Amino acid sequence: MKYSRTNSIITTLLMFGLFAPSAFADTFVVYGASGNIGSLVIEGALNRGHTVIGVSRNPESLQNENEQFSAVKGDITDPDSIAAIVEGADAVIVAVSGVGEGNAPETAIAFRGASAYIEAASRLGDATPYVIQVGSGTTLNTNGVRVFGTLDLEPGTFVHGLFQGHWLALEAYRQSSGFDWTVMSAAYGSIMGKDEDEITGHYRLGDQETLFDRNGSNSLSKEDYAIAVVDMAESHTVTGKRVAVGPTY
Repeated sequence: MKYSRTNSIITTLLMFGLFAPSAFADTFVVYGASGNIGSLVIEGALNRGHTVIGVSRNPESLQNENEQFSAVKGDITDPDSIAAIVEGADAVIVAVSGVGEGNAPETAIAFRGASAYIEAASRLGDATPYVIQVGSGTTLNTNGVRVFGTLDLEPGTFVHGLFQGHWLALEAYRQSSGFDWTVMSAAYGSIMGKDEDEITGHYRLGDQETLFDRNGSNSLSKEDYAIAVVDMAESHTVTGKRVAVGPTY
């Protein structure tokens, strides 16, 4: 993606959650539709007038009366399923977690989903929709050191496999080509248990470092995180890289 001076200005405004450009995405496909972030992305996208397709292994569990919403059965780890569902969409949001056999990073759903999407993209070619994957804050750096490396996590445990799986997913996207992607990561532990009065409607984007406000806090409500994801899906402003999401100054 080429950046003009206008794009640079738009990116700056998006960093603070202060500007929403004309919608790029008309139809969203959301994986992890019943999760904490996925469900909020769906709510936010519908509120902005988008058509949203929620994907689940059990689509009957996705209840939403909005006529712009539909639920379909699908599997984020299956390239055939992905290719059939996302073709024709404008943006795809992947907000999944979990691990598989042995809690190995290679069995983490985030990594398997990224790998499957990349495979599906090789089949769809130019018809591949822009994809945003919700990443882990453990893949960010703090003072130049990857957060994952500062945690005392034993290999073979659920959290080790989960977090390292997100790193493998990010690396898989970085090595891919031929389609637009963005991985969006909020600080480790920053979006858990937020109170409603901490929802600001604003956020800031960065690069590889964990973002802090002037008081040294990295807290960001999951609602503000979801707003950042929907803004990015609409604007298609930053692609081919991972971005940090955090509080404003």
